[in-house]
Amino acid sequence: MTMADSSTEPDWAAIRSQFPFLETSAYFDIGRKAALPSAAKAAADAWFEDVYGTGGANAFSMDGQEQTRQVVSDTFGAPRDNIALIKNTSEGIGAIACGFPFEPGDNVIISEHEHENNTFQWLHARERGIDVRYAKPDADGCVRPDAYVDLIDNRTRIIGVAWVAYGNGYRADMVSLSNLCRAHGIKLVVDAIQAIGVIDQRVDALGADAVVSGGHKAQFSVTGAGFMYLTQEMIELVRPPIAAKYSFESIDRHVPDPVLRSDARRFEYGNPNFLGLAIQRASADFVRRIGLANIEARVRALTTTLIDALEKQQFKVLTPRPWHERAGIVAFEVPGDAAKLEMKLREDGIRTAHKDGHMRCAVHFYNSYDDIDRLMAGLSRYAHHD
Repeated sequence: MTMADSSTEPDWAAIRSQFPFLETSAYFDIGRKAALPSAAKAAADAWFEDVYGTGGANAFSMDGQEQTRQVVSDTFGAPRDNIALIKNTSEGIGAIACGFPFEPGDNVIISEHEHENNTFQWLHARERGIDVRYAKPDADGCVRPDAYVDLIDNRTRIIGVAWVAYGNGYRADMVSLSNLCRAHGIKLVVDAIQAIGVIDQRVDALGADAVVSGGHKAQFSVTGAGFMYLTQEMIELVRPPIAAKYSFESIDRHVPDPVLRSDARRFEYGNPNFLGLAIQRASADFVRRIGLANIEARVRALTTTLIDALEKQQFKVLTPRPWHERAGIVAFEVPGDAAKLEMKLREDGIRTAHKDGHMRCAVHFYNSYDDIDRLMAGLSRYAHHD
């Protein structure tokens, strides 16, 4: 496989060949789960070989956790001590919602377009006397920064927002949201699962207090192997809702008053997902070698072509056209039943998703322009003949 350097265009056909599933399928569903590269299988095979060959001398070593932390740090941009290796977005946001020092009467603001992984944790916090407020979308269906302003008062503690909305693919204006939060002393918590691995942006440069993401989308990890970035202030502010030996400075259980770690590892508990970490490490390195700048440029070109094609066939595109307001997701309305259309396309080897009554195509660098032609042909066959 030919990877990129700073001066050459990646060999996208060679990179695509590392995804065996794509030999027969046009896969536009990384917004749900990733089609995995062969590097992920190689990592899993090597892990099992060590388990069978040595009883897991390396496979079950905690050194692998630190190696994964370093690769994630290098690839996605954050100091390693500010990264917790967690299962998924729900776990990370849940830890913040449960461990943040709320007082009764405080409030949290989220949007009406948040995924369940950035909704239920805050609703659960209502048991502690927390109010949950909802920012509403504008006429274009996007929840822009102005939607949060009138909901803020002196008891607003957190704004929780998706960097890229799972439904219509709107990319939030992180600069404006960060400035808004700083001006009011509010913490900004970001669900980044639809953005990390697509957008060429360091997570520690978003202006967020916490950035949380499962790994099973554009990181090409597996379920159960994601990460969470927190600023040092946020690490110290949030008390882990549960704790185990690796949450503390010492693993000596006889220490009378164990002290929580001062870094993000305080949110890690006991034995990690060793197999998941091995795959996460290999896949993060795979992304690093391609380069996020190359990935973003490729996704931008492919999604622009897809939007043009959809509009040419008179589909109403719900995703904003300006690149700074979108990423890899392109959502559009279809006549009839979107769920039924999804299944018809799947029968033809075209993987999409239906979300909130519309179609969602999540494009990534491994897609080709032939994939887009194949999708459009499928839509011509089925979309207007429900």
